[in-house]
Amino acid sequence: MINHDPNNPRTKNYSIIKSLLRNIEFITKNIFYFLVVFINCIIFRSKKNYLNIGNYEDSRYINYLFYSLKNKYGFSYNINFQILNFVKKIGIINFLIHSSPNFRIKKKDMLKITFNNFKENTENLNFNTNYFHKLKDVNKDNNLFLPYYLYPRIYNKDYKKLDKLKNNNKQIRIFFSGSSNKQVYGRFSWINFNGDKFLNRVEIIDFILNEFREKVYLLNSYDQLNDLVSSNKPIVLSLNDKLIKKTKTNLTNLEHLNLISMSNFFITAPGADMPLCHHLIECIKMKSIPITSYNEFLVPRLNENDHISFNNFDELNLAIKTALSMDQDKIVKIQNNLDVFYKNNLSPEAFFRNFENRKTNNIIACNDVESVERYKVNI
Repeated sequence: MINHDPNNPRTKNYSIIKSLLRNIEFITKNIFYFLVVFINCIIFRSKKNYLNIGNYEDSRYINYLFYSLKNKYGFSYNINFQILNFVKKIGIINFLIHSSPNFRIKKKDMLKITFNNFKENTENLNFNTNYFHKLKDVNKDNNLFLPYYLYPRIYNKDYKKLDKLKNNNKQIRIFFSGSSNKQVYGRFSWINFNGDKFLNRVEIIDFILNEFREKVYLLNSYDQLNDLVSSNKPIVLSLNDKLIKKTKTNLTNLEHLNLISMSNFFITAPGADMPLCHHLIECIKMKSIPITSYNEFLVPRLNENDHISFNNFDELNLAIKTALSMDQDKIVKIQNNLDVFYKNNLSPEAFFRNFENRKTNNIIACNDVESVERYKVNI
């Protein structure tokens, strides 16, 4: 249920009436999703191999995992309220085509999924979400890392469109698009592996606006695209300082990705709770060179020559100037390297190959806030 929560930036300003309407919407949608599950129990699509998610535990990485494996594996489940979150995450069509209730599946045809089960030599497929702690052991114990992923819902229906977009003409030199709400992103605080404090997203954006103001074009909507190109300003920022609401974004997901694909460089600012952000994967996928402070959290890491790194304001200043002056032949070479890196390491196809050839059933996955909380317990 959705209630007024003074600590939640999404709901703290909700009136009683708005909370009531949102709850009516919530109940109506869940009734509909239960009907979808009921239909799925009747319409049975048999596959030879199933991954048994049991009592589904909601996760940020499920869209990527599902997309990577769905062509060979079905996903089986227990019928309860939790499965509604699975339907919402992967989409109704995907659910009906690639999922089945456990009572319809023979046990010999399924591999059970567990979460954070630390018993050794388990026969189950175990997802360990202590991602940041395990970064220190990337090459130990034959651990299989689930690559970090694009914004999850992209995999439901739009992912295949990205291969066309990534080859767009590069008309923007440096780009950033995303939320810049100070209440959400200004609270971020994290120490990197060298003991230095990360710059948060608000600090990065404010610095660029102060130091490079005359070179910045502020994009408020996709309709300004022609004006943007004719402005000849090399740095384009599309900033959404509203609270994080789906209806308040300046750009749709595809517009956001399209503009990244039109950019030579992309500023990958940290997220709200952790350094790693979907932005880094998005710009690698779209062949836009990352200007980033958190390559160390990517598995595997980018080659040091295929991104521009920074850790403080002086290095950020130098990174922006380097991007503004870099030779075009060098830019194209790096962008092509990024394309190969994505295909070989981060793509769903790459994970499927690694999954099929795995030496262990222990998979390390980043589950965003949950992984952050587990890391804080360790330190």
